[in-house]
Amino acid sequence: MQLMTNPISNNTALLRFGGLAAIGMALCYVAIAVIFFAMLSMPQGLDTAGKIQYVQQHHLLVASGYGIGYLLFGVLLAIVLQALQRVFANTSSAVAALAERFGNVWLVLMMASGMVALIGLQMVFRLMETDPQQAIALYNTRNMLTEALGGGIELAGGLWVLLLSISGLQQHRLGKGLHVLGLVVGALGILTVMHSLPYLKDAFGITQLIWFIWLGISLLRATKA
Repeated sequence: MQLMTNPISNNTALLRFGGLAAIGMALCYVAIAVIFFAMLSMPQGLDTAGKIQYVQQHHLLVASGYGIGYLLFGVLLAIVLQALQRVFANTSSAVAALAERFGNVWLVLMMASGMVALIGLQMVFRLMETDPQQAIALYNTRNMLTEALGGGIELAGGLWVLLLSISGLQQHRLGKGLHVLGLVVGALGILTVMHSLPYLKDAFGITQLIWFIWLGISLLRATKA
């Protein structure tokens, strides 16, 4: 006997999971801020070998930070993208489709960054026992790749939020206030390509944290509509 599914129930569940995932992404931001800025305090003046030793001494905490900030964040982002696809399913907006593309790119970059960071550290620790100079070179390369892919420039994430907000305003989905904030968040993310301007990355992170919470609440409210 073929089982019948209720599309309305499925939509409600997906939006609920998407809302919870968006709030979870904000909590990921909080968690990595606590780990890397409060619980970890690398002494000033350390050379690269000293930094590697410090990271190795606190490896579990560092690995937890990367796992939460990149891998868990990426999983939650995938759920949010799926929920937003359902929100904009009945539109023919090219802007929404383009936003989804950049959202998928950001997802891949975040997941790749986390795996590079974690595997790179393991290789650095092993090399320190046999070839410290190679370990230092690998540590610097690993830092460069992680920063370039997953946080040094927030172009992909900024474009996703900006385009999603433009489409939301055009299609009148999820509330005007959310999308006005999204325009600011997206612009800040795109501007991180200009490294000469200080604090842009921090401003993007803080405003996007607020945006994720607002997005999560909006998706949860949509389940009751």
